Amino acid sequence: MIINPKSVFPVLNIDASDGWNCLIGLSDDFLDEKGLARLMKPLDGKCLGVIVEREYIDKDYRDTFANFHAKRFNTPPSRCVRLHFFRDAISSESLREGSCFHEGNEYLGYSVIRATRPNSIGRTFLSHKLRQCNDSHLCLCDERVQILGERLDVRGFPFISQDVDATVCAESSLWMILRYLSNRYVHYAETLPFQITQLASNHAVGSRVFPSPGLYSWQLAEALRLRNVSPMVYSRKRYPEKFEHLLYTYLESGFPILATVAGHVFVALGHSSDFSVAPDVADGQYRYTSAFNKSLTICDDNGFPYQTLWQDRNLDTPNCSKYHFDDIQEFIVPLPEKVFLPAEQAQQAIEKVLKDTFTGIDRLSPSLKNEDLTLRLFLTTGRALKAKLTSRGMGNSQVAALYRQIPLPHFIWICEISVTTEYQNDYKVRGEVIWDATRNAHEPNGWVALHYPEILVLDIGSIFNKRQKLHRIPLPNPVPYGLFQSNLNPLKP
Repeated sequence: MIINPKSVFPVLNIDASDGWNCLIGLSDDFLDEKGLARLMKPLDGKCLGVIVEREYIDKDYRDTFANFHAKRFNTPPSRCVRLHFFRDAISSESLREGSCFHEGNEYLGYSVIRATRPNSIGRTFLSHKLRQCNDSHLCLCDERVQILGERLDVRGFPFISQDVDATVCAESSLWMILRYLSNRYVHYAETLPFQITQLASNHAVGSRVFPSPGLYSWQLAEALRLRNVSPMVYSRKRYPEKFEHLLYTYLESGFPILATVAGHVFVALGHSSDFSVAPDVADGQYRYTSAFNKSLTICDDNGFPYQTLWQDRNLDTPNCSKYHFDDIQEFIVPLPEKVFLPAEQAQQAIEKVLKDTFTGIDRLSPSLKNEDLTLRLFLTTGRALKAKLTSRGMGNSQVAALYRQIPLPHFIWICEISVTTEYQNDYKVRGEVIWDATRNAHEPNGWVALHYPEILVLDIGSIFNKRQKLHRIPLPNPVPYGLFQSNLNPLKP
């Protein structure tokens, strides 16, 4: 059923009489069949009501239009159509009274439709609840949208498709990463598409800027650096054994990444795991939670939001990417400026402590000494750790009390220690190592706290900006406790 088809805000209720195809006409033919098919992938069967917002001025498209499309002989329209998606149908009365925005009709997000070809899908922000795989853990941010005088909130990840001329996959992927950072963190400024092109144009060696020929990995990294990010580039060739583990570790730390395959780049924003079987590890090595990882969640500008990228090439599920783990050649992680210690060096340093004669598990933790262990490595902030102390319990009230009182670095690497079966079944941990991410790899004692079930060791020297001085606190009656969940959406609802 179509309500007010000639108004500025027509409504499409998807039913037996009027289906998705009606959106093409209601969007003044800005939306084409290809764009409609892309929107239907995540929305079909989950969305019954669509409000069409005509004559919409989109800041991102207007930026590209003014700097590129307006210079063409045949110019597309400068205004857009914005589509708003709702879980349930919308009646004329509820639309007129505004009650459709307040009566539990879940808002699923929006998509800006441009009059560009071959890709009409512009700035898009859809709810993460549309993700096909419910066990995915994603980097998410929030947006507030205003429509008909009402403010609606939605949580998800920004998406945009390339227009082939002003933006290609490289610029689109950069836009997604930078818009996520500006949405989630106040100290990152919002970046418009032409600003991204200007960042890249500084390094357009031997090629033109418009139409864009695409960017190399080092150009992507340099564009991020010019937006106050400290990017790191990892290649499969340089880290053949740890490449996928490092990619997972940065995602687990809450950083979406730029992943490159042959001739293309997309954004990876999350992962999902299979805990049914614990993979074997070589003697003397630790198992990390990355070993359970079975898929990535990606936003590919050639596709649609929240596609699944499988590790197993034999898996072919609805709405999955054509790429697989081993197709990824490089990835770029947008680290904050004050993270001086990268993941591979933090891991090496922490493993050395865990195996050390005086600080290792064999010496200080009889209860863990003969257990099958799994480690979880991630980067977070001292503030985020303290915010979760009460809810997690930390295995002993003394640990939570001491962590709450001591100064912590702004950025810290945490390596949680778990008995494998407890992690598989209940996501429980037994202890953790906290490492100062603002130290460098050549400083031998960068850890702040070493927590085993039986003992907590604090470096109160480093904590108070002095030489290392260890303080040992016995912990009676320890119990397993919940893992840290703040970087990504929770493992359990």
